Amino acid sequence: MLAGAALSAQAAEPSAWCDALFPVDDIAAVIGADRAAGIARRASGVVPEDDRRCSRIYSIGDDRFSDELVFMVSPARDAAGAVATVDRMARDTGVRRFGLSRPEGIGASAVHFRQPDPLASHRMEFNVSFALGNRVVELRYFSVDDAKRNKFLQASSELEAIARRIAERGLP
Repeated sequence: MLAGAALSAQAAEPSAWCDALFPVDDIAAVIGADRAAGIARRASGVVPEDDRRCSRIYSIGDDRFSDELVFMVSPARDAAGAVATVDRMARDTGVRRFGLSRPEGIGASAVHFRQPDPLASHRMEFNVSFALGNRVVELRYFSVDDAKRNKFLQASSELEAIARRIAERGLP
């Protein structure tokens, strides 16, 4: 039982490696300091962050049922494996996804799409995923039509601009 509690506590701690890969300041650089005011990051608690993987949430406030930007980094066996994973994401678009594009200049391969949440009609996802070295990077912004004042991204092009900053900086 203690090992499980220790793993859970470790999963709740943001790592310095992930902070270097995607600092909160990247959001402000894209959308401006006024709109980015109050954005904080926290580890999601799903998996421990380290120098191979990230799992975190950027949001204004702690409302898990409102707008949030989910940032995930997963290791692939090698750079070709990361590209193959992103290419598979682009092929597996499904009937609910729309606005599919393959943006140039974001990592070795990138896919961008939007999709409604199948379980909540008032929730929309903007997604930009790309291969960066031997990692798959996913940025998923969940926009919720709930009239709360915690909205910070207003267009999927802003998410693409954040992805471009991360890709240009490269792995720490």
